[in-house]
Amino acid sequence: MDGPLDQVKLRILVDWSSVEVFGGNGEAMITDQIFPGPSSTGVEVFTEGGTATLDHMEARQLKSVWR
Repeated sequence: MDGPLDQVKLRILVDWSSVEVFGGNGEAMITDQIFPGPSSTGVEVFTEGGTATLDHMEARQLKSVWR
């Protein structure tokens, strides 16, 4: 990378058994099924094979659509 630092905007939705990642304004999307253990209560952000800096993060809890 020769120019200014590249920035990527990610919107990540985490449910009991799935993770959906939207890049940019929806130009890229990844969906994956997950199987966390019963005691799993956290989220971890990391890189593999490179480096990244987390500039800003905001977490919101969504309400259930079920009554």
